[in-house]
Amino acid sequence: MFVGDFGDEDVEMVTRIANLAIEKAVILGNHDAWLSFAKKEVTEKLHDSLDVLGEDHIAYTVREVPAAGISIVGARPFSWGGQSLRSPGLYDEIYGVHTMRQSAAAIVDAARNAQHRDIVILAHNGPTGLGSETTDIYGKDFGKPGGDWGDYDLALALQRIEGYGLRVRAVIAGHMHHKLLHPRGAERKRFIKRGDTTFINCAVVPRVERGKNGEELSYFIRMRWLDGECSSIEEVWVDTHGGEHSSTLVEVETIGDVVPTLDEADEQ
Repeated sequence: MFVGDFGDEDVEMVTRIANLAIEKAVILGNHDAWLSFAKKEVTEKLHDSLDVLGEDHIAYTVREVPAAGISIVGARPFSWGGQSLRSPGLYDEIYGVHTMRQSAAAIVDAARNAQHRDIVILAHNGPTGLGSETTDIYGKDFGKPGGDWGDYDLALALQRIEGYGLRVRAVIAGHMHHKLLHPRGAERKRFIKRGDTTFINCAVVPRVERGKNGEELSYFIRMRWLDGECSSIEEVWVDTHGGEHSSTLVEVETIGDVVPTLDEADEQ
């Protein structure tokens, strides 16, 4: 699963991801639509990225993983976070979605078409309702720090999906970097659980570093699933030959409910 931000509409990098000979599910991030948002229209590069990914870009659709007993549901792509879609016209052109509530409905529709009761949401950014401190999993640490920078449409979709008797086992996203700008050098929470749902922020930046011997190492999260249940989550650093250099079992922090809010004037 890929949570996006491969580059500023970097079609070559997206093509490399698309050509990987593995089963995959992808959500493009805000940087993958960077020029399109600036121009408020879908650029040729974004069209090319979507075309090359094809069905592997699962925005507002579902990907079945029967071996794990789960269905992966794609949330809204290109998210910048916060309460605005930033460019409703762009979403309307590609997906026929113009508001947060329409986006939430599209996520819910995908979940209702899933074959499994146990759902994993793949998103670029996480939902609102998980805290407003800079150290929270989707708390705002830039500009004027503080505030919930999650996606309201995803939070609303989660409530509705559970109302249909489906179980959202995990939400996997990124976007908000693990090292904070305010307070500088601090790190945010990245693995939390609320109710039956585990929320995972994959955005370790940079995700490629040099090891002790100068070798190139890449960061991954590995989850083990069976019959709709996640038995473990690990952070793994891997070299270019696939060798594991370190593997750390993740401890997930349990939190209580935080009520997400949306200013009606900002929904557009």
